[in-house]
Amino acid sequence: MKKRRNSTQSSPENVRSKIYLAMRLTLLLTMFFSFTAIASVSSQSVTLKLENASLRETIKELKNQTGVYFVFNEEEIASLNVKLNMVLTNEPFEKALDRIFKGLPFNYEYVKGVVIIKPVPQKDDEMKLKMVKGKVIDTDGYPLPGVTIQVKGSTSGTSTDKDGRYKLLLPGGRNLTLMFSFIGMEPQEVKYTGQDSINVTMKETAAMLEEVVVNTGYTSQSVRKITSAVTSVRAEDVVLPGLQSIDQMLEGRIPGMIFMQNTGQIGAAPRLRIRGTSTVLGSQEPLWVVDGIVQTDPVNVDPSQLNDLDFVNLLGNAISGLNPEDIEQIDVLKDASATAIYGARAANGVIVITTKKGKAGPPRFNYSVSGSITRRPHYSDKSVNMMNSTERIAYSRELIQKRIEYPTIETWVGYEDAMRKYWNGEYSYDQMSEVVGYYEALNTDWFDILTQNAFTHKHTLSVSGGANQFGYYASLGYSDINGTAKGESNKMYTANVKLTSNYNRFSMQFGLNANIQEKEYTPDDVGLVNYAYNTSRAVPAYDENGELLYYNRPYAAPSRINGDENQLAAFNILNEIANSSQDINSSGVSLNATVNYNLFDFLKLSTTLSYTLNHTEMDVYHGEKSYYVACLRHDGGTSSLLPVGGELKESNTRNNSYMARAQLDFNHYMDSNRKHLLFASAGWEVSSTKYTGISQTYRGYVPERGLKMTTIDLEKYPYYAQWTQTAEALGQRTHQLTNLMSVYFSGSYSYNDVYMFNVNGRMDYSNAFGSRSNEKILPIWSISGRWNVAQDILKNVYWVNDLSLRASFGYQGNMLEGEGPDMVIQRGSMDPYFGEYKSTVYKFANPFLKWEKTASTNLTIDFSLFNSKVNGSVSYYYKKTRDAFLEKTVSEINGVTEYMVNQGTLKNKGVEVSLNFVPIDQISAGNPNGFRWKLDPQIGQVINQLIDKAIDNKDATVQDEIVYQDYLDGSINIAGRPLNSFYSYKFAGLDPKDGRPTFYGISDEELNSYITMDKEEMFKSVMAYSGCRVPDIQGSILNTFTYHRFTLSVNMAYSFGSKIRLLQLYPNISLGNGTLAPQPLENVRREFLDRWQRPGDEKYTNIPGILPNSEFINTVGGGMQGENGVWPAELRNKSFAENIWQMYDNSDVRVVSGNYVKMQSFSLRYSFSDRFCQKMHLKSAYIGFSGTNLFTICSKDLKGQDPTTQTGSAGTINMSIRPTYSFNLNIAF
Repeated sequence: MKKRRNSTQSSPENVRSKIYLAMRLTLLLTMFFSFTAIASVSSQSVTLKLENASLRETIKELKNQTGVYFVFNEEEIASLNVKLNMVLTNEPFEKALDRIFKGLPFNYEYVKGVVIIKPVPQKDDEMKLKMVKGKVIDTDGYPLPGVTIQVKGSTSGTSTDKDGRYKLLLPGGRNLTLMFSFIGMEPQEVKYTGQDSINVTMKETAAMLEEVVVNTGYTSQSVRKITSAVTSVRAEDVVLPGLQSIDQMLEGRIPGMIFMQNTGQIGAAPRLRIRGTSTVLGSQEPLWVVDGIVQTDPVNVDPSQLNDLDFVNLLGNAISGLNPEDIEQIDVLKDASATAIYGARAANGVIVITTKKGKAGPPRFNYSVSGSITRRPHYSDKSVNMMNSTERIAYSRELIQKRIEYPTIETWVGYEDAMRKYWNGEYSYDQMSEVVGYYEALNTDWFDILTQNAFTHKHTLSVSGGANQFGYYASLGYSDINGTAKGESNKMYTANVKLTSNYNRFSMQFGLNANIQEKEYTPDDVGLVNYAYNTSRAVPAYDENGELLYYNRPYAAPSRINGDENQLAAFNILNEIANSSQDINSSGVSLNATVNYNLFDFLKLSTTLSYTLNHTEMDVYHGEKSYYVACLRHDGGTSSLLPVGGELKESNTRNNSYMARAQLDFNHYMDSNRKHLLFASAGWEVSSTKYTGISQTYRGYVPERGLKMTTIDLEKYPYYAQWTQTAEALGQRTHQLTNLMSVYFSGSYSYNDVYMFNVNGRMDYSNAFGSRSNEKILPIWSISGRWNVAQDILKNVYWVNDLSLRASFGYQGNMLEGEGPDMVIQRGSMDPYFGEYKSTVYKFANPFLKWEKTASTNLTIDFSLFNSKVNGSVSYYYKKTRDAFLEKTVSEINGVTEYMVNQGTLKNKGVEVSLNFVPIDQISAGNPNGFRWKLDPQIGQVINQLIDKAIDNKDATVQDEIVYQDYLDGSINIAGRPLNSFYSYKFAGLDPKDGRPTFYGISDEELNSYITMDKEEMFKSVMAYSGCRVPDIQGSILNTFTYHRFTLSVNMAYSFGSKIRLLQLYPNISLGNGTLAPQPLENVRREFLDRWQRPGDEKYTNIPGILPNSEFINTVGGGMQGENGVWPAELRNKSFAENIWQMYDNSDVRVVSGNYVKMQSFSLRYSFSDRFCQKMHLKSAYIGFSGTNLFTICSKDLKGQDPTTQTGSAGTINMSIRPTYSFNLNIAF
């Protein structure tokens, strides 16, 4: 029909009459041509699906389906800007018209096969249409495209554009209501009172806020459909500026995951154990996955080191270079059902990290900055329980008065030096008293000299956005982290890019993550914290002229030649700091791309490629002015190992890895009622990881002369010449290649979202397993199910919002790398003595080694009650590892001393509880400025037990070559006991005569009985089980308070069940040597202030007294002795201790509880109002103040010792985990 346009001179009545005239003419023509079709149209039905359709498009579709002609004014219809949303299925034609025109400002007439559309007659004040416009955003200020705006009671409406803006013509009148709706948002109704603009901020629905999507790395599922044991946390709930990496932020937040951090040094990786330990010899760390890609450690540290609780890992782990600000979500996969799809690598659990991605909308920039201050150690700290200078001199005075023999004094300094000079006549009594008074008041603050209050600042700038089919997220990060030990720092640069795209049936994701880290430390042999802790405060760091004061030290053990143990070299700790360094520089880049193609609506093909490159370089330097080099230099003569220059130890490791994966996903409802959902996924994956490295030591290095190496005359210095032929000097290269090919399958069935069943399986084939294990490929599989009870038999119980049961069972496997049926020979270099190439046995033939198999069972109940005010889950799990790998000692004639066997069985079981309470919630009740209190307690229990299947009696060792030190330090494997269990001598009290320690099990009668016992039985007789160094219960209690724009979070972490040994009181006393008298340079623990001093004190103290010199020599001069000073000759080569002082330090009286409760974090945040942000041209902003590791509550028996980082089982004192206070600002624009 031709459009009719009104002239500017025409009156409305004139125009309307012309329109009606045209309509009548059109009607006559239409009736003439369509007379034969009239009878059939009235009986027709209509099927339409309208989504944001205009009235013009609707009319066209009706005409196409029915052949009916429509008569209308094109301009009036187009100007209405109507958007229709409805579904008509086999609807009678006239009834369909009624539904379409309901609420519209038009009437229609259906006359003999023609529909005539006319405007509804209006009152004078309603004759004119009103235009309203506005913008719709979310609570973060993002525009929301595609929001439906509809006039209540009609089909009239529109939707927002890509910028969240809309325009809508409304019929005149003021009694209208606009309805705003969007998927995942709470619908809103706004009264229209004639205003020109209406802006709306939409909030997420409660269901969307509570709904969590679990990412397993291979698939994503709603938490309501998950059948496995998975714990998910949002990064925004755990990320704190005072913590360095995401693994540290998980402390206490994951039930069933044990967190252990043995040092407060920057860059040190913590130890994580998920549901116990499933292997003895393999790596016990979980597998890290980022955006579906398995991550590898930058340096291939030996598992025995990683499993050692005293090992400090400064090299970092697989996610050390990841910026926590880039993380969206962390999912911890615990049971076999969740981890089976990862195969043999996932026996210790999997931690899946999902990084942020862009949202639809214009570019949104976000800048986050934080500054932190970490408090240095002080002598007033409870963890530093050492004597001050007055107490230390009083202790030395008593030793001298009791004529306790000093060992060879290396440095005469302090009180001892003043007394020596007085005895030699160099000082008068008054001079000696004056000097001693000076030392008593000195109180040198070594912690002030060697540590600092450290300032750290971090910055992250990100941009995100996208259109309907494209999203992007990119960030740059920089952090400058300074350690509390002087000279320690870590500068880190990060970059992250994530692109997503959808086009027709294709979708794509591309990711890039890069990082550079520059770490600086002092070398381990310098040991700043250990020095500050153990050095007497009665000696100065500087002389009277302000110059460094040097003390003599014996040569370090590696530098001794031909019995020169008594040679001394000058030492000052500040000189060592100035002339030594340890630098660890690392860089890494990871690329990944995923392309998905929907073959059909129910079938998708996915391909993923990834490549990762890491490079780590560690340089340890000691200058020629350092004590370390002075020991190597000796007197500079022919025996010198380093005549000139310094020493540089250089180590380089390069890690390359790639992965390719192809996966086919089937997801389809098998019936028209959409109740039977079937999902299946099958894939093939190949990956390769290669480590190459070289380590070499250079001597004669002079960096101040242009990084030169000095030429040294080998004939003049024969000892140095001999050293140049060692592997250390020649350099050692390493090469390790691990290839892995896998096929996997995952399938699930769901009925009406009530009953769900899942099965997973995977088979791995690798060059690292050895040919025999590959011949017998172990299928890793699991089955699991879920029953959503609240949607079934309890669906009408109003106070039950959600209740579900989950159960799973599965098998996992593990194989040690390089173990195969053939002997592996390692080709070596030229032997300097025989002048021929040499080879050594690298791996002994092991054809009978089988897979280490772990069966895992999990039962879980999830619940949400009383309008979601009480939420939580309770899980029980049981894991049993059969054929666990253990080491067996064999004769050296075989070329190796250890052999791997399948001998042990490991059991892990426990209960996990995760709760969430909302005792007060005024915000959800409709008061946005109200008060909300949220309480989140978490608890996880892990009971670990080692069983030897070949030995039935409890407490039997499962290794054949043992020494008593294995029992004391927890490295022994005992049937029926947890891993890391340790034993102690049985303390019987102090001797009332002189205060010496006494013990059970060393009477003459008992000693004679040990002659016929084997070592294991003897050790068990003289020692008692003390406990396990690893806790069995950990968790946290998080309280979150929200009021107005303030949010306060307080997280208390706790750990129970571990035992630790107190720090040693007699470290210098060894077999046939030592003394009760410390060196003048050494400090003494304040525990000695409570020592035994007179008969009767044994009733009040367990600290031994100071024995007269002759008595003390008898306790150490001949080693262990019986009651009457006699030790059976038959036991001379069958010792269980060195002396009673070593027994005391390792006795049960020195074992205390490692339980603690600490304030892991405190955070206060203020979010600025929208009005303020608009004035500042910001989309959102908040500021925050937080603190981490603020205080620890622990047993008073620890006497101030830090239960997390200080233990008598370690040889040195580590930096404690220090309190950190932070300020942060986050703005979006």
